[in-house]
Formats: sequence, structure tokens, C-alpha cells
Amino acid sequence: NGIADHYSKDDFSKKVITAHANASYLLEKEEVLSCALNTGIREGLTYEGEDSVLYDKVLLNKEPEKVLFWAYSDFDRHGTINSIYEEIFQNWFVVANLSTVLIKIPVPIGSVVPKNIKGLVTAGRCLSCDSYTQSAIRMNRDMFRMGECIGVAAAMAVRDGVDFLQIDYQKFLSIVKQKGCFDGNTYGRFGFDNSYKKYLEKMKSLNRTPDTKYEHLSLSDSIYEPIDFDVQKNFEKLKTDAPGVAIWSCYLNSDNPEINKKLRSEMDNTSDLLYKNNCAITLGLIKDEASLPVLRDIIKNRDCFFFTDNRRTNQFRSAVAICLLGRLGDKEDLNLLMEILSEEEINRTMYHTLKANYLYHLHPDRNFVYFAMFTHACMAIYNIYKRLNLNMGELHKIFVDLYSDGLVIKRITDAKKGETPYEEMSEFFKYLFKITGSQTN
Repeated sequence: NGIADHYSKDDFSKKVITAHANASYLLEKEEVLSCALNTGIREGLTYEGEDSVLYDKVLLNKEPEKVLFWAYSDFDRHGTINSIYEEIFQNWFVVANLSTVLIKIPVPIGSVVPKNIKGLVTAGRCLSCDSYTQSAIRMNRDMFRMGECIGVAAAMAVRDGVDFLQIDYQKFLSIVKQKGCFDGNTYGRFGFDNSYKKYLEKMKSLNRTPDTKYEHLSLSDSIYEPIDFDVQKNFEKLKTDAPGVAIWSCYLNSDNPEINKKLRSEMDNTSDLLYKNNCAITLGLIKDEASLPVLRDIIKNRDCFFFTDNRRTNQFRSAVAICLLGRLGDKEDLNLLMEILSEEEINRTMYHTLKANYLYHLHPDRNFVYFAMFTHACMAIYNIYKRLNLNMGELHKIFVDLYSDGLVIKRITDAKKGETPYEEMSEFFKYLFKITGSQTN
């Protein structure tokens, strides 16, 4: 699940062995051939380069001056504790619910050159980037093209006797474009691959229950939908259960006062509750406190409604509202959030409604609805304490008491100590202990 202490040989070794052991169920399904992961870090330590690939620049559509090549993927993070993501990435992944949007990622030529080291370039996943971008720039097809582009640039540097970063860039472009390794596709910068929608429609027409996987779909089944984050074109999507593109469009244009004004007007005057809630979430994302009354109502009336923008990892609306309340809420909101941490909370019907389904990224090994609500509530409470400069020692004790009785984890999963769902929650609590200012065993 990506949770390991890279600086501890014992913890790293244990987690790698556990990860392999947890995959052994594949062998119990009468498979005669399986595969093991390479021992290594997928989203971990990297180096500082002369330039870097940074997730916020990618999401905000900022292009470097000199692009080495264009990668192509979604941000395919496999961890499930998205309540602790950095803000801009959380805006994309959680609030706008755009986790499976495919993105053409410009990789700057300086990201493969270690800072202040002459005569050395790197290739493959060994490049300067943040951990979010690592989850995207790693696909085999991209690594093949990246290697060829680096090879061309390195050969030019050697032949012309110049620094790698000082090659004739226009000539480099002409060569790699002719070879076909510079840009791997002709789609738009952002887009959905909605193959699963065709699959679901097909299953419905046959009156059959969808399988939990749909990898057997052929390329001809693909429905690629390019995205243009134009507010006027997308605003009506706020009236649907897939409002992510509209939410992000408004976020990118949040410096336009007319957009904020329209969102407030629509939120206040519509009788459509779905539309009202989506307008409030959008206003909350751009940090407009006018959204607070509606966000509070979403949490008070919390349910397991989830958005449907993606083929997986769709977010629960109540969890999104909790996330935003943590950024904007007052001290009085703490009581509402604390309810979610209480023992009585798990008795709500909403936590016993949805069943595991691959398409919605629910997990049979845990109560994923409560998992999402609980982890977001903890982080929202922490964010309010931090923003209002409240007694962090008091909050630390609350978290320690929650963890010490062992009952909270049992509300979320039946897994035993050492198994992934249990260890994931245990690691989350350790993170809470750390950020509230103390360490505990």
C-alpha cells in the first residue's frame, strides 16, 4: 500500500515481505504462473535535478520551456488515505473527483540531470520529481520513449561537445518527433478513457451483472473523451452526479469574481439539492465561506452518496464536505466532526449499504465508507486546530485515547495485526500522533 519507512532497514524489509505475502492469494486460484514485484520503492525517494516534474504544475497546466518528452497516464496512486494528500493534489483527487483523468505530462529536460553534476544523466523512473508524479511517469511505453529521447539528446551533446542542457533543442525536437518517441498519443492534454461505461451498458443490455473487472475490453471498446476546462461549457455538469470537470474548471478560474457570484446565486436559489450541494463544494474549494451552511448540512445529513466521474476511486460527497469544512470551519464545527469519531457513528445505516465493487474502489477487507469518513474527519479536526491555533496537546490526547482501546480499527476492519487494512489504520494513527506534536509507540 505504499506505507513504509524508507530510512529503516527493518521496517522496509518487513513491508516488502508482507506485500509479497499478501499477494500469495493469487496462487490459491490455481494459477500456474504468477509474478513477483521487484524489490524497490515505487513512490519514494528521488534526487534533486536541474529541473523537476511537479504535480501542481502538471495539474495547473504549466508547461516547461524545454520538454524532453510527453508521458501519458493518470496519477495512479494505490494508497487509500487520501485525507493526508497535499492540498492541490487533494483538490484534484478528492474534491473534484478526477483521479482517473488521463494526462499528457510534459517532462522537462532538466529533470534527468542531477543538480550540479556535469556529464551525468539518468533514465527510467530515476528522475527528479515528487511522489505524486512518480505514480504517473512509470509506464513501460513511456519508459521506452523516454530512454530513446535521452539517448538522442546525450548523443547530440557528445557529438557537439556541449552540456546536455545546451544541445540544439529545435534540432532535438525534429529528430525525436520523426522517430515517434516524443509524444505517445494524439489526444488532448486531459481526458477520460470511459471504456467501462461501454462495458456497463453492454452488461445492462444483456441483463447481466457486471463483472468486477473489465480488462478484457479491446481497444475498439475505448471511449476517449477529451476535456476542455472551460467554465461556460462545463457549468451545467454541476447539476449531475459527475460534476468534477465543472468543479475543476471553476477552480482554475477562481480569480474571476463573476464565477464566484454565479455559484453563490445558483446555490442560494436552486431547489435542486444535488445542484445546490455541488455549487457549495465548488465554492468551498475556492475557499468561499458562503459555502459553509450547505457543507454543514451535507455532513449533518451524511450519507454514502458518491460521485461517478471515474471508473474507480470515486469519492463520497460527505467525505468531500468534511475535507472542505476542515479548511474553512470554525471551532463550533468540531462537535459535528467529533460525532464521526464516536462509537455510535458506526451504527448509521449508511455504513452498511454499499458492497465491494471494483468500479467504485470499495474494499471487501474493510468498511470503506466509514474508513473514508473517519480519516477525513480526523484530518479536518486537525486542520481546524492548526488554523485556529487551538491546544494541539489536547487533540493529541484525543487521538491517543481513540487508538489505545483498539476499538476504532475494529469498526473499520476485521483484519488482524500485521494484515494490510489493520496496519494501514495503525500507520494513519502514527501519522496523527506525529503531526499533533508528539510520538507514541
